[in-house]
Amino acid sequence: MSSARYRKPYPASPTPTLRSSQPDTQTRDESYQDEVGEHPFLGVLRNLVLILVINFLLSYYITSTFFWNYDFRLLRFRYLLFVLLKTLYKTKVPELTKSVLLNVLPESSTLFTLTFFTFEFPRIFSDDTLALYNGSNTALPIYVGLNGSVYDVTENRRTYGPGGPYNHFAGRDAARAFVTGCFTTDLTHDLRGLDPVAAESDISGWKAFFEKSARYWYVGDVIHEPITKPPQLGHLCSSRAGRTGP
Repeated sequence: MSSARYRKPYPASPTPTLRSSQPDTQTRDESYQDEVGEHPFLGVLRNLVLILVINFLLSYYITSTFFWNYDFRLLRFRYLLFVLLKTLYKTKVPELTKSVLLNVLPESSTLFTLTFFTFEFPRIFSDDTLALYNGSNTALPIYVGLNGSVYDVTENRRTYGPGGPYNHFAGRDAARAFVTGCFTTDLTHDLRGLDPVAAESDISGWKAFFEKSARYWYVGDVIHEPITKPPQLGHLCSSRAGRTGP
């Protein structure tokens, strides 16, 4: 009796467990994703975009512009279009591509005048052709000539367009008036009778003004008819004093 009383019971058998048909470990792709996480480039890109957005909003809040009152040609759609067309012109785009441009841009729009069909760089103007770009036709850009060079000033239509204070320069090469300041009598390219050294200095300064401006850019040259009139007197007008540039 005593031996049966103190008999040590056998240990209970472990409860069998059912193995799942799914593997206990993660797949290779899931394990790699957990190990690597988000690609570092995506995090940097997201932070960069956030910084740019904050910068633009802060600039607009303080200056009412998105670029802290800085002005760039590349921010202007017309200049971007000009660069695109200049690139296409230099690469000799096939006729098929030009036909597509014709169908995309309506004839009545300003863009049509800048398509590959009429685009040349540098474009050569006659005095009569340049006169068409004086701002009276809103479908055409506004051009200003300066001692043979032609600049697009359409971005400042209020100044060079009809009724603007410098509309007398639009559609012509009035290099002499840029030197003398005589806007009523010297609207010609004829520089004869002026001090050649002073005239060259003034013309160089004005060309630098147009070429460095964020609103204007060089588009071509004007070929003038031979001058047959006698030279004008080399006087300077009082209106020249204090001018810094249109």
